[in-house]
Amino acid sequence: MTAPTAAPPEPSWLGPSWARLALAAGLAVMGFLLPQEVPLEWYPLNEPGTDINYLEISCASNVNGDVEIRYDAGRFGNRPIDNIRFPISPTARTYTYTFPLPDLPMVELRVLPPKGGELTIRQMRIINRRGEELRRFTADLFRGQQDIAAITPLDEGWKLVATPDGAAPSTRIELFSPIVPVGLNHRNLLRGLLSTGYLAGMLFILLMAVLTATWRPRGWREFFIHAGFMAALALMFAPVGNRGLIRNSLHFARYVAPPLPPGLKLEMDLTTQNPALQAQIFWDLGAGLSEADSTRAQPEPHPHQQTLRFVLPDQPIQGLRFDPLNGATRMVVRGIRLVDVGQRTRLVLPLDSFSPVREIARIEVKDDRLIIETTPDATDPILSLKPETLAQINAALGAKRRRRRERRERRERRFKLKFAEP
Repeated sequence: MTAPTAAPPEPSWLGPSWARLALAAGLAVMGFLLPQEVPLEWYPLNEPGTDINYLEISCASNVNGDVEIRYDAGRFGNRPIDNIRFPISPTARTYTYTFPLPDLPMVELRVLPPKGGELTIRQMRIINRRGEELRRFTADLFRGQQDIAAITPLDEGWKLVATPDGAAPSTRIELFSPIVPVGLNHRNLLRGLLSTGYLAGMLFILLMAVLTATWRPRGWREFFIHAGFMAALALMFAPVGNRGLIRNSLHFARYVAPPLPPGLKLEMDLTTQNPALQAQIFWDLGAGLSEADSTRAQPEPHPHQQTLRFVLPDQPIQGLRFDPLNGATRMVVRGIRLVDVGQRTRLVLPLDSFSPVREIARIEVKDDRLIIETTPDATDPILSLKPETLAQINAALGAKRRRRRERRERRERRFKLKFAEP
């Protein structure tokens, strides 16, 4: 009669002990403190929400090359890992490219055209998943930094012209306020939990495979003790693999955007035949229209597309009048927006927001353009804002005042908590 086979001895290096657990914890902490370059990119989530930011650019080039879009989150500067880069070929037609942006605040944005070529930009903006415009970048916000020969306005958009022998052409966009995604902390928390959980599960499976291949438990109690020890090791080392994601999420969760002064502006992207004339907007706060309650904008001296900005009062408006130019002209408007001091889009107005009042021969929306033609002998053409559009502007003004009041109340609460007596 043969004797029963004895169970394989337990490997000493796999046996649970407090000393081994402490050693593993120390190694995990040391590994977590090592640097790791990981961008806070958009990872697919079950419910990602609609507030994820996308960069949309419609552009064309006259040479073969690459277009780069670089952003700076303010912590590491411009890093190669944070670049958006895509190839482009010569074409006369612009194509629209859309890229998901990371869940972090952006304090600087740059556009690098192809070397030795021209990059034509019809439009560039930030949108969310609903397609709502959050910010629009216009030609006058671009600043040439290096190897840029000219930034030239066109009838639709503008053109970045690199010097023929430039090694690294670069332009910087004037942001006025950081680009901060809504709900970034919630999504980064989900990414950290899901990614760390997946990695912990894989590590646990690998450790259990090694354990069961070299050791046979003598009972369920012993099995669960060893399995718990393997699970503890997996949970400790899983954050090491995700240290860049976790540490960046914690860092940017503490980010507080600088406060912005009050005020909204009405922006219009347009072309005009008579840029030497002035445009003017009047508003009625209850006492009627007057020169004191108005603002003027002087077009740039060229007939190509440009952006005019009119500062609006920070209170409800009962009426708004737009004088296209103080003389005869033909004007083509391609976009009307309400923006705040940080150049963030608060409201996109429809092109048919105006009604003719005086000396207007034609006003028509055609092919996504508002065409305004005055009478030949016009000296003071006038348009008025439609009541429904005026209601939208007043709603945006009220929402901004509510947000400002809520921020002030939050600051007051923090101040009281900070200096409250124990």
